[in-house]
Amino acid sequence: MTTPAAAPRSRGVADAMQLLLAGSLALVLLPQSLHAARGGGLAPVWVGALVVALLGLHLAVAAAHRWPRATYVVGALACLVLLVAPDLDGSTAPVDATDYGPILLPSTLCFYPLLYSVSARTRAPWPNAALGLALAGSGLTLARLWGFTGTPIEAWAWWLMLGTTVIGGTLAAWALGRYHATRTAWTAQLAERAAADERRRIAREMHDVVAHSLAVVVSHAEAGRMVVPRSPERAAEILDTIATTGREALEEMRGLLGVLRDDDAPTEPQPGLADIPALVDRVRSAGLDVELTMAPEVDVAPAVGLTVYRIVQEALTNVTRHGGERPTARVSIEATGDGLAVHVTSTGPPRAASSPGRGLTGMRERVETVGGSIEAGPAGGGWRVRAVVPR
Repeated sequence: MTTPAAAPRSRGVADAMQLLLAGSLALVLLPQSLHAARGGGLAPVWVGALVVALLGLHLAVAAAHRWPRATYVVGALACLVLLVAPDLDGSTAPVDATDYGPILLPSTLCFYPLLYSVSARTRAPWPNAALGLALAGSGLTLARLWGFTGTPIEAWAWWLMLGTTVIGGTLAAWALGRYHATRTAWTAQLAERAAADERRRIAREMHDVVAHSLAVVVSHAEAGRMVVPRSPERAAEILDTIATTGREALEEMRGLLGVLRDDDAPTEPQPGLADIPALVDRVRSAGLDVELTMAPEVDVAPAVGLTVYRIVQEALTNVTRHGGERPTARVSIEATGDGLAVHVTSTGPPRAASSPGRGLTGMRERVETVGGSIEAGPAGGGWRVRAVVPR
C-alpha cells in the first residue's frame, strides 16, 4: 500500500529524472542549434525569435512532468516559430548543404518528449488532440521542406529518413505515452482491487469472530438468567465461560487488526484444524449438543485450515442463533483424495434458502478463495452445510 510520504518521494524522483533528461538534451542539442540560429544570416528579430523558441523547447522538457499540457502548448508554439522562420545559411549545417529551414535544427527533437508527456499524463481529450496537432505539424513540416535537396545523400533516402523521423517519431512518442497511461491505470486498478479484497477479508474475519463470540455470550447470559436463581453455585462457571469467550474474541480481533498497523508488532496465529475441537467444546458449553467426527491429523495449508475452521464456526453459530429450542448439530471432517469434505448438519427450523445472510456469503467467498466449493440449504428438519476444499 502506498503511504502518504511515498507519493511525494516518487514524484520527486520523477521530477529529478525529467530534469536529467532535459539537461542531457540541452547539453547535446542546444549548442549546435544556438550556433546555427545566431550564424544563419537572419535579421536580428528572427535570431531573437529563434533563440527564444529553442530555449522554450528545452525549458518545456524540464517542466513537462509537472505541467504536461502547458509545456506541450509551449513546445507547439516554439516549433511553429521554427517552421515559419526564414531559411538559415547552409554554412551553419553540420553537413554540406544549401540553405535549410530552422525546423531541421537538432533541438526540434525536444518536441517528442513533450508529446509523450501530454499523452501519458493527461486525460481525454488532450492525448488525441495533441496527436492530431502533432500530425498536422508533421504534414506542414514535410511541406515546408519539400524543395530541400541540399544533402549529400540521395533524394529518396532523404525523404525516407525525414518522413520516418517526423511521422514515425510522432506516432511512436504518442503510443509510448498512451502505453504508460494505460499501464499506470491498470496498476492502480490492481492496487484498488487488492485493497478491496483485503477489506472484504478482514470484514469476513471480523464477522465470524464477533458473531460467534456474541452468540456464545448471549446464550450463556440467557441460560444464566434462568439457571442462577435455582443454582447460584453455577454463576461462577457461566461468568467464567463468558469472560473466556470474550478474551478469545479480543485476541483474534487484535490479530486481525494487527495487519492494518504499520509496525511489526507480533500477532496471534490464526486458528486452524487443530482448534476445531476447542471451538466445539465452547459451543457445547453454551448448551448446544454437538457431535464431532474428524479425520486423523491432516496436513493442510494454513489458509485451508482457517477456511475449514471458519466454516464450522459460522455453521455452529447459525445453529445457536436460529436452531430454536434444544437444537443439535453434527460436524464431520473427512479426507477425500486431495481435499477435505466438511459437513455440518443441524436440527431445528430451516432458514430461507432464497435470502442467504452475510455469514453464508462470507463462507462461500472463503471457499472460492482456496479453490473449493460449498453448498448450504435446508435438509430434513434442519440445515446442512457441505464444503469441499483442496489440501
